[in-house]
Amino acid sequence: MKKQGGLFVALSALFLAAACSDQATAPEEQIEELSTSEQMTIVATELASANGGVMADLQMLAEAGGNGSATLAKSNGLDTTVTRGWITYQMSLAFYTENGVEQRDFVPGVTDSVAYQSTLSGQYSDPVLDINLDTGSSLGAAGLKSLVLRVNGTGYNRSDYMITGKQRKLAIAAASSYEVQNVVVDLNAQDPFPSSGLLVGTLKGTYTVEGLRGSGSKDYEFTVTLEFTGSKEVTVTLPNGTQFTLNLETGQIS
Repeated sequence: MKKQGGLFVALSALFLAAACSDQATAPEEQIEELSTSEQMTIVATELASANGGVMADLQMLAEAGGNGSATLAKSNGLDTTVTRGWITYQMSLAFYTENGVEQRDFVPGVTDSVAYQSTLSGQYSDPVLDINLDTGSSLGAAGLKSLVLRVNGTGYNRSDYMITGKQRKLAIAAASSYEVQNVVVDLNAQDPFPSSGLLVGTLKGTYTVEGLRGSGSKDYEFTVTLEFTGSKEVTVTLPNGTQFTLNLETGQIS
């Protein structure tokens, strides 16, 4: 009898442990994956310049190599802080001649490359999107003398933002990264958006759900690749094969 009692206790403990384990994982299983529209919104938030995305840095770098450079050029080795709308850019700019000699200031017709490092901050809110911006990049551009820039480098997005949808609300803690590969910007063009090159973004982080079908937190990660064509609108392909058009300036999706 003692042996049977011991076996009963052991089995009871085993079933109890299994039940507890099921209960512990149940909330995770109830959290739905990011929908297609939510993935689109994440892409627009982290890439479009109006949202403080990657394009904000690319446009500021283009300004540092074009006609607006005088307002951005560092003086006596000092860094530069610029506020545009709701976004504050903390930048470090280093200008070089074609032979690689660093200059104290940007000199039109002499300066041929720029090293650009940035940290972007600010807060934005509308009925759908709330952003606590924390992004930055390390980019380099050559070809300033010809006003046709070739840009390479990397960047990150560690912003916190909230997406409010019809069915649920997502609080997102981003931990994304991106790489700019041979992106060409012709500053002579009427709309100086990149005419060629690639942007590869690894969009990842944690989202916390509040919705009718449950709440909780879950990690996410997916990769998108943009091929620039000179237009402010680009085609984005999500991992599930869905394609949509993104306005790189406004963040509008169509």
